[in-house]
Amino acid sequence: MTKSKKHHRATLKERVRRLFQANRLCVAAFEALENDLEIQTILEDTNRMAIDRMGFSDHGHTHSLIVTKNGIELLDKLSKGIEPTIVQEGTGTFEDAQLVVLLACYLHDIGMSVHRENHDQFSVFLAKPVIDRVLKQVYPADVHKQTHVRGHVLHAMYSHDKVITPHTIEAGVVGIADALDMTAGRARIPFEAGSVNIHSASAMAIRKVSIKKGEKKTVRIEVEMMNASGIFQIQELLEKKIRSAPQMTDHIELYAIMSGKEERILSEEIKVL
Repeated sequence: MTKSKKHHRATLKERVRRLFQANRLCVAAFEALENDLEIQTILEDTNRMAIDRMGFSDHGHTHSLIVTKNGIELLDKLSKGIEPTIVQEGTGTFEDAQLVVLLACYLHDIGMSVHRENHDQFSVFLAKPVIDRVLKQVYPADVHKQTHVRGHVLHAMYSHDKVITPHTIEAGVVGIADALDMTAGRARIPFEAGSVNIHSASAMAIRKVSIKKGEKKTVRIEVEMMNASGIFQIQELLEKKIRSAPQMTDHIELYAIMSGKEERILSEEIKVL
């Protein structure tokens, strides 16, 4: 790993930590995950599958951190208009909901280490023993809470794909947080390696994603594009993730914004076939 990549990851970790620094449950769980050799090795293997073997974008540690950051930010802003499901149902607090989102966001793609197809199911299978040992540290004397939270986390992980309907607010947050990791940096590896398709080209057009207080709804998501090809990424991934979560659609407004100067991301000529 280059020095710049290490610095970026260290900086990203600190940004994630700051988001839940007042929540001792999340602090303990995050440190446990960051220091878990099994999970860190699986995240390495996940990127070997995604990047090296399949020519996909990052699905490893950096993606996990970015999605976790997105999820915690989104949950916080959504809470001004709607309570997390674990709170609505009376089985947990907002701090527990943050923990659910943290664990599910961090672990949602580890099944990619097995295969892209059905990776959501593989993720659930691989994550369960990890979640169990983390929750035993977080709630050492409360098996009841461990079980409730584990169920929420596994549901959110399984339903993070746009074809599976999430049935909790927390699960909807995880799926949307995943789709929010769409900026050009994530697409650069497959794009520069020659994997040029509508997905990589569209992702290369995305400059910035922002989660803000909404104007007409609870949350406003803004996606800034350098050229119009970015709209594919927004509609095919992010919009579908939002629409697949029925509890969320009344609380999220989504805007695509063109940056000041349009940029070309492809050369004059490219061999397609």
